[in-house]
Amino acid sequence: MPPVYHPPRPPGAKAVQEGVRKAAAEVKLTGGLETSAVHPTDHGPGAYFVCLRQGAGSSDRHTAYSVFFDDDAYKGVQSSVILDTCEAQPWVPFN
Repeated sequence: MPPVYHPPRPPGAKAVQEGVRKAAAEVKLTGGLETSAVHPTDHGPGAYFVCLRQGAGSSDRHTAYSVFFDDDAYKGVQSSVILDTCEAQPWVPFN
């Protein structure tokens, strides 16, 4: 009998914090960061993602990244694509 499939769950708060820190280091973001809420996705290296960008500063334009997870496992970071709708997300400071 094949194993029962269990779809990935959203990451917990601690996993999001650790994943965002790892992703920020990978893409060399420093200083204040902003993130979005966790969203499901059907593309990318994970089943869930949060949007990440450099915090507010002198520039109005900030490159957005998508940080992917399966359950609490960090799966990677990439520049966000239009399908992620990161630019339309409400941003909150990341601590």
